[in-house]
Amino acid sequence: MSKVFFIKTSDGESASSLGNKAVRLIELTGFLNSVGENDFIGIKTHFGEEGNLGHIDAGIIARIAGAARQRSKRTFVVETNTLYAGSRSNAAEHSALAERHGFTFSALGVPVIIADGLKGRNFTAVRIDGRHLKEVKIASDVVDADILIVVSHITGHMQCGFGGAIKNIGMGCASRAGKLEQHSNVIPSIAQDKCKGCRECAKWCPAGAVCFSGGKAHIEEKKCIGCGECTVVCKNGAVDIKWSESVRNLQEKIAEYALGVCESTGKDKMLFINFLTHVTKDCDCMAKGEAPVCKDVGIMLSCDPVALDKASVDMITNANKKDIFKEGYPEIDWMPQLSHGKNIGLGSMDYELESTN
Repeated sequence: MSKVFFIKTSDGESASSLGNKAVRLIELTGFLNSVGENDFIGIKTHFGEEGNLGHIDAGIIARIAGAARQRSKRTFVVETNTLYAGSRSNAAEHSALAERHGFTFSALGVPVIIADGLKGRNFTAVRIDGRHLKEVKIASDVVDADILIVVSHITGHMQCGFGGAIKNIGMGCASRAGKLEQHSNVIPSIAQDKCKGCRECAKWCPAGAVCFSGGKAHIEEKKCIGCGECTVVCKNGAVDIKWSESVRNLQEKIAEYALGVCESTGKDKMLFINFLTHVTKDCDCMAKGEAPVCKDVGIMLSCDPVALDKASVDMITNANKKDIFKEGYPEIDWMPQLSHGKNIGLGSMDYELESTN
């Protein structure tokens, strides 16, 4: 049974207060006590897409980075490039966006590193024993880190139901080739009666897989990479995915990639922090500000990503007396990422909760 630590938060709590609470949880575990002064400590987070307002504030990351930097000056904040087109698909624009969102050296006290390189091509192959995959492509600078502190924002998600620690490392630490491998079976189609011919899907498709005939969009399956970006940007609900089959496989591949990260770094060298604050229907890759779907709950921490994500969903469900993630995406079962994670040895769904003030 894995230990999960919890501290309550309130709506509208400041970034400095939330950061201090996260550091308090870290100190409870004594995790940093074994870190050497020459260890490279990567803090994995998400900078938010351009215009997104729900991502974890840079001020929070600064407090966590400050605590880590007391142990090693080789601390850095780490992210990877996206598969889909946009301002986070290459390191040059991604780094610039991070600065616009406050993730600067002067604010954090540590540098920001895009771990899979300029165009997302830099990866290290890691061997695993998964059901879908026997080798995963992890961003090279993630593999080279000695310690990883994974800071995740719990949100809903259009393909996983919800996203937390498992998705943050499984998808978020993969190179672009790794992200493509995970999405390879998610091939959408377009309902012609719903398509308005606005061409928004074509604008955002990174593979040029959207074509038009008679003013309606069509997807060329041979070109489609399955990134799911069209499902996010379509405002008319015209993009359909075989949720029951492909999304299960996607979630299981994400869990297998998460296993690759844990095995390359070492499970005893990783700490996971989930923020159950400003929980939105969609993830922080959305280029807009979304209102939260529930009140802020708190911050949770564990060395086990499966137990942490399970505890996070349980806590939010209990606080709201309903499954808000299922309510957001009724067609998606979010459990496969957890159950498969358990089956492949990523972690346990059994946990012991310890609350603190």
